[in-house]
Amino acid sequence: MSSCYYEKFDDGTEVAIEIDSIIPEAWIWCYFSDIADVINGKNQSKVKDDAGKYPIYGSGGIIGYANDYICPKNCTIIGRKGSINNPIFTEEKSWNVDTAFGLVPSSIILPRYLFYFCKSFDFTSLDSSTTLPSLTKTNIQHILFPLPPLAAQQRILDKIDELFSQLDKIALNIV
Repeated sequence: MSSCYYEKFDDGTEVAIEIDSIIPEAWIWCYFSDIADVINGKNQSKVKDDAGKYPIYGSGGIIGYANDYICPKNCTIIGRKGSINNPIFTEEKSWNVDTAFGLVPSSIILPRYLFYFCKSFDFTSLDSSTTLPSLTKTNIQHILFPLPPLAAQQRILDKIDELFSQLDKIALNIV
């Protein structure tokens, strides 16, 4: 007999997802809201300063600088409107504009592990618009997340770093 959960979206649709035997035994299923805070972006016009200390992120990257920040270090920025499938990892404190969300990891997830999950997740599957791609905070908070123990997260990150290092070496030999 199989277990499943029901993913509910803002538009009223509901999808049944089977969850038995999909993840290793030590891992747990949780919702995104259990592992990260979703920070709404704000208009940057009042804080924008070309000599500012903190980068201002839109869904496509840095669009300016500010002397204030919304997100702490080691966050993932994802687009709320437009480029919703292009996560950005920020090592420094930052400001995110109102067309982007800042994802602040909790103590049960490593910041870069959260980022790589976001890189692999298809946020367009949560798109709640009819024209311009758009995400809601509620839809993000309801993503079902397979959470490994911290030690397993670190092993996965170490392997990702190793593989990217090998790819860098290969790329250098091609050019």
